Amino acid sequence: MQVGKLGLIMVVVKDMKRSVAFYRDVLGLQMLFEQSNWSQFDAGTVLIGLHPEGEEVQVGPTSGCTFGIYVDDITRATAELKRRGGHFSTEPREEPFGRWALLRDPDGYGIQIIEMKSGLRAAHKLE
Repeated sequence: MQVGKLGLIMVVVKDMKRSVAFYRDVLGLQMLFEQSNWSQFDAGTVLIGLHPEGEEVQVGPTSGCTFGIYVDDITRATAELKRRGGHFSTEPREEPFGRWALLRDPDGYGIQIIEMKSGLRAAHKLE
């Protein structure tokens, strides 16, 4: 069996309506559909699905998994995310690969906001 391209990230949430509002209104992702047991967004090359917390899955924002969103201008992007009500636990800072900041969703999950250096953009399929 050959593994295919990553297509979905599932995020376990405590409050579906609150999380839907964040991913739609703060991050600005296109909502594909909303249900009480699953809501789904188009995040470009991958889908983000929200699943309510239950017996089998628990909210765990510090369990070692985050996801990143690439932006062309991190200063402009973070200002817009803050205007929409986003909260950053780490403000934009310089890194060897470019600039990086950490946005938190309503359950505390980290969403990396990444501006890659121009010389590294092609390797990350951003050009």
